[in-house]
Amino acid sequence: MPNLTYDFDWMDAPGVRGPELAATWARLSVRADGHCITRVLDERAQTIRNYVYVPLYPLAEWLTTNWWFLTSECANPDKENATDFYRRHALGPHREGYAYPNLKIVPHDARTQISWDLSPPQWCKTSFLEAGNAWVDSAEFQAVGSALIDQVIRRLEAHGIDDTLLQDEWAAIQAADADETQFCRTAAGLGWDPYDLDENRQQTIFQLGESLGSLLDEAIPALNGDNPDADSRIIVSTIAATKQSHGIPLASLHPVRDAVRDGNGNGSNPWTTGYDWARRLRQRLQLNGDPLPDLAQIADALGEPSALVDRVMAPMLAGVGMGAALIDGVITQDYSGAPAFGMRRIHDQGRTFLFCRALAEVLASPTENALLTRAYSARQQRNRAFAAEFLAPSAQLRQMMPRSVLDSDDIDEMAAHFGVSAQVIGHQIENHRIGRILR
Repeated sequence: MPNLTYDFDWMDAPGVRGPELAATWARLSVRADGHCITRVLDERAQTIRNYVYVPLYPLAEWLTTNWWFLTSECANPDKENATDFYRRHALGPHREGYAYPNLKIVPHDARTQISWDLSPPQWCKTSFLEAGNAWVDSAEFQAVGSALIDQVIRRLEAHGIDDTLLQDEWAAIQAADADETQFCRTAAGLGWDPYDLDENRQQTIFQLGESLGSLLDEAIPALNGDNPDADSRIIVSTIAATKQSHGIPLASLHPVRDAVRDGNGNGSNPWTTGYDWARRLRQRLQLNGDPLPDLAQIADALGEPSALVDRVMAPMLAGVGMGAALIDGVITQDYSGAPAFGMRRIHDQGRTFLFCRALAEVLASPTENALLTRAYSARQQRNRAFAAEFLAPSAQLRQMMPRSVLDSDDIDEMAAHFGVSAQVIGHQIENHRIGRILR
């Protein structure tokens, strides 16, 4: 059963101005992951219903004109509250006064996050009754969206309506070959409109592909859209320098790699995968619920010399303070093939967390280059979840709970016990639904 559906019936629309609006008037119900997003109170009729009456043309045009952003632009700390990012990913600013819910759609690689709030459209006597959040398969989101757009276009054609922005844009998207699709995905990932680029930006996209290679897709969400080539140069130079350094064997990870790979294709959320990997490694190392409050104790648990862990975590990220603000580190291999890290300068607690994020990447792809970034891509969500669970196991947190509702002192005490930040403990408590935190 699909997690996302647009169910609609075409309706007559006497008196509606605009041929494309009248032709596509419909009764629409939108559902995601069991939630009825279009559940509304009709204030005029004083009734509650699960559908809205709207023209589907604005929805189809919004999906189409923002297609590359909705399928390729991941969020990061700089973008998530930016007005331009919101306009590219939210239906609210494009409702044109019709009773659409304020959908916000953000891709995270294989999964897409759909959220909606209670903000009412202008000039409508309609109140939405549910706010929420859901995750759907990205391929499903694209397939369901494509089907809706195709149906709206067929409806327009049946009414003799041609040459609309919707039809022209969708034709261009459908005609894109593999190279053009990659170009558009890269541009959109930077927050650039693929169809409105000057020559310099077009050249930048080609250069990014050449310099970053297999790292391109993971780097794009973390690059500064105003100067991505500078960030790219920092990544490339840091990898080159890191390859010349001494790596770390991490032989204790080898026995769990097969189990990790076996559990990597089960369709779970990336954070669930990260939690599972951390539990498997803790079990293999026979750590039980033991805290690992610093790099020395993590090194001991892994069977590595503490001095070696300190050395591989020495700051190496080139250009700190001059760019690459959302890049925390690179993982590559030294001359012997051992994992080697090039990290940002960071405080002690942050170094511990960053090292554990790197462990997740070595487990996932021990012979490939990888990035640690502050973007919200699936890969970064997975390695952050791994680090949180490895350092502050949810099972032990549950056992330590003094009460069901925690205050800041409780969180600080737990953070001190595990040697992590209060933020990590807070995320673990909330994400694993262990208790509630007073704000």
